[in-house]
Amino acid sequence: MMLIGIIPLSTSEKVVDMQKIRVMTLNLGGGEKNFTGSPEKTQYKTEAIVQLLEEIKPDVFGVQEISHYIDADGITHSMVDRIHTDCGFQHAFYGETLSMKRHMQVKKDLMVNGLFNDWWDWSKGNAIFSNIAFSRLSDTSKVGVPRNVPLFQPVNYEGSRDTDPRYVILTRLKQAPYPFVLNLHLTTLVGERGENAWSEVVDAARITRSQQISGIISLVQRHVLIPQLPMILMGDFNATAEEYTLRDMLERDHGIMPLKPQDNIATHPHAGAVDHIFFFPVKRLVDYTCYVVSTPLSHSISDHLPVVADIIIQ
Repeated sequence: MMLIGIIPLSTSEKVVDMQKIRVMTLNLGGGEKNFTGSPEKTQYKTEAIVQLLEEIKPDVFGVQEISHYIDADGITHSMVDRIHTDCGFQHAFYGETLSMKRHMQVKKDLMVNGLFNDWWDWSKGNAIFSNIAFSRLSDTSKVGVPRNVPLFQPVNYEGSRDTDPRYVILTRLKQAPYPFVLNLHLTTLVGERGENAWSEVVDAARITRSQQISGIISLVQRHVLIPQLPMILMGDFNATAEEYTLRDMLERDHGIMPLKPQDNIATHPHAGAVDHIFFFPVKRLVDYTCYVVSTPLSHSISDHLPVVADIIIQ
């Protein structure tokens, strides 16, 4: 079955001290693609992710570019299910961003390949895994379902990253101090990176990301920022901390503070340090440590590196 909501692994809850929480973000799309051809091709990637998570043991794990497909016999092959089950997370939520059923495009080789292999569907999106239950956004005494909120929806999907739909997962943890958690993946455009990058494309990409960050601010302004409730914002921003989208719109204008890694390591070989964890409000942040996991194991999983933060919340 497709994973679309809260999926308790067992009836017993793991006890996590919410005064201190370990969060981790990782874009899984790079390297050996997950579930885009056959389960065998992703076996090593799955095993490596399990090993990495066993070493780091995050309480909350935000993932971008995670995928699944339904084969000709109707069997679902899902990286979300594999991580949820094999890594022992008690709760998981998958937020679809792109799929064959909704966005079929002959320019997308993967989708055409799926058709000729009789797949019923293929999709990718973001996901969040947790050992702490998700609560309702409005009532932390009750179990709730995370929401998949659109930040950018193209009129027509054209088969490239330029028109990839962009979403943010919004949830809240059901344990004091009940922080909101957001996991996102912002836009990058073809021609934005590398030695041959076009200045017009770079400018357009930054404008697009600023519009998506504006959407995030609008989403949380009334119910999180104004009442000064704790919030963790993480994901692949496709922007370094110096880009005004993050430096000015998040930190300067709204006090959403970047948790700076101890080590100055690029999380992507071409884009730089584009994977981040932010916290709000600063007055609720007692202490934190943040680091990039740069090991042979983490390099083998994706072209992005994981970012981990231990956060002590007042």
